[in-house]
Amino acid sequence: MQTSLSAIVSRFKNKRVVVWGDLILDQYVYTSAGRVSREAPVLVTEFERNEYRLGGAGNVVMNLQTLGAVPLPVSFVGRDPSGEILRGLLREQGIDTGALVAADGFATPLKSRILSGGDNTKKQQILRIDTLSPGAVNERARLKLARGLANLLAESDFLVLSDYLAQAVVPGIFQAMRRKFPAVACAVDSRSRLLEFPGVTLATPNEPEIKNLFPHKKFFSEGDFLAAGDELLQRLGAEGVVLKRGHRGMLVFQRGEKPAVLDIFGTSQIVDVTGAGDTVLAVLALGLASRASLLEAARLANIAGGIVVMHEGAYPVRRRELQDVLR
Repeated sequence: MQTSLSAIVSRFKNKRVVVWGDLILDQYVYTSAGRVSREAPVLVTEFERNEYRLGGAGNVVMNLQTLGAVPLPVSFVGRDPSGEILRGLLREQGIDTGALVAADGFATPLKSRILSGGDNTKKQQILRIDTLSPGAVNERARLKLARGLANLLAESDFLVLSDYLAQAVVPGIFQAMRRKFPAVACAVDSRSRLLEFPGVTLATPNEPEIKNLFPHKKFFSEGDFLAAGDELLQRLGAEGVVLKRGHRGMLVFQRGEKPAVLDIFGTSQIVDVTGAGDTVLAVLALGLASRASLLEAARLANIAGGIVVMHEGAYPVRRRELQDVLR
């Protein structure tokens, strides 16, 4: 089994994967905790440095890049400093930014995490501030994004949808692309709109998302999750559903097959789950693009997820790391 999985990973190289989704700029503001304010009972911290990383669909892009693929991001960015920093981060990695649409009135999504600690202690996150676009993207920008998406899909191996509800992903455009490019397989990860993407090849909800999709179900037992996963598979007309269950691993649903249970890879003493779902999505996409079965792709994604949760922050897994584990 390990040998066959390693062979699949070796085929990841140079796969062209379109990532259509919400690019988010993650800002980490490092400070040192000094004292309590005399004006109010609040902590006063002193600024040390800023650090920027790619978040949201950008983390999917980075995982594809470090796994040896060619990620092709499609998204909106604002005409603002955050948008310039985001483009710069992509360019530093040699990632094509030609399908990023600068939309008037759109603010690049920014998540600012404030971390603080003493001189000899670990920095802890004490606050997060989200800056989201207040207005809707105009129709001209949407049409430009759709054209760029179509151009890339004409020469790609797979389509990933990473929907963080920040306006880049539009179900109507998805349906138009499915009609135009029916042979391009696709996987979708959506915060709350999975049922709006019928015809997708693969869906990757987590437990809170599937509970929100089926509020009439009680989810008291394992059978409730099995029933919900099967119902989602049928309602989407998908070929597969991978239900991410955190420290309980995964459930894999396929047409005509009994659901498969994958236990968590590695220890349950998790350091940080940030970005693990993005890693799982990237590996599933590359597995399917490399002609693996869904179960094989899910096994690889489960292992990759087990690697990244042992690191702090959004950590893109490297192809060599994955292959080393499989030896």
